[in-house]
Amino acid sequence: MADDNYITEGIKNGDEKAFGVMVDTYGGLIKAIVYRHLSSFPDSCGECINDVLLCIWRNIESYDPKKNTLKNWIGAVSKYRAIDYKRRLYRELCTEPLDDNIMIASEELGAELKEEIESLLSYLSAEDKELFYRHYILGERVQDIADGSGKSRDFFFNRLSRGRKKIRHCVGEVNIIEK
Repeated sequence: MADDNYITEGIKNGDEKAFGVMVDTYGGLIKAIVYRHLSSFPDSCGECINDVLLCIWRNIESYDPKKNTLKNWIGAVSKYRAIDYKRRLYRELCTEPLDDNIMIASEELGAELKEEIESLLSYLSAEDKELFYRHYILGERVQDIADGSGKSRDFFFNRLSRGRKKIRHCVGEVNIIEK
């Protein structure tokens, strides 16, 4: 804990040595989290790690040791930054022009993926399908969905949780029947 205090106070004061200690201590954690989330985009991992480090340097003031450990806070920053990168990269892939061969393969894969998603969402009500699509496919935040509907954020988290359980249950039954 003394190292965490040294690290946080040092970074708040602009001490590069403290930042170096943070990188030495938690660099492996940051790298593991980023690589886990960006395994499909290995070329972007280094850039994302640098972005995580910059984010930690600039936002150390938002770390509260009463709420969490420094390790967990750094892990959360790494996770959410990697998820943001992943979303951005997927969006770029969807809008990027492709040559004809890649376009055909991409369309086939897209149709297959769309079919799989529709199959999974078929177990849900129309409202839950829309919620899942908006949150998991389009990447909308639950808070934004809640703000637009006038219902609480917790209401939508509960709907998502129940929907995931229902899909797991139904898909589990299908797998048992198929065997």
